[in-house]
Amino acid sequence: MKKIYTYILLFLFCISSISASSADSIVTVYKDGEFVSQYQRVIKTTPAITAAVTDDLVKEFHNSPGKLFDWALKDLGVQDEKKGNEVIIVFKKSTVNEKTGISEGFFDIVVPGVTTFNNVRVDGSVTKVHLANGATRVTAIITYSSLLVKNASATVTIIPQKNNEQLFVSNLRIKFGWFFNIFITKKRYQSIVEWRIKKFTENMRIECEKREKQ
Repeated sequence: MKKIYTYILLFLFCISSISASSADSIVTVYKDGEFVSQYQRVIKTTPAITAAVTDDLVKEFHNSPGKLFDWALKDLGVQDEKKGNEVIIVFKKSTVNEKTGISEGFFDIVVPGVTTFNNVRVDGSVTKVHLANGATRVTAIITYSSLLVKNASATVTIIPQKNNEQLFVSNLRIKFGWFFNIFITKKRYQSIVEWRIKKFTENMRIECEKREKQ
């Protein structure tokens, strides 16, 4: 069993009201109980490679999420409580409804030294579209959560640049459930969520570069 932080928050919703000022930058706004973050980074890779990587991302999320721990979610999961980590989400199992395209996942959510919530159900879907301007967008929406969040949605938009570079723009919009709305302060949000947004994009960069060399 592998431990992961905020597994359901890996893909980020496009928020037009936030604009990152430069590559490799992150901005978060908190208002009315909702966190809205945007992160962007330029990755040197071809459109063909990013297409293949994002195809695998969507496919494995629904059909074999365990494989994501080998690359997209690598180093996001195992938590060392001695280093002050504050929330652990233990992925247990998931199934996909072939008719609706929605995956139903179950997690144990551990707040070290405080409490543990067992078998928390989280339903979500991930889709991919090609935009008219040549960009690609992967979108994830949480359709149901029995505890963790009230609502959450996310996108990763990949925009072709010059010289075989791709701009990855990741956006997150999330309103936590009653317990985590109290527990996750602005400071805790930075230590629990923000760096994992960056790390996920770094994992995508590593995977793209690895495939470029094959």
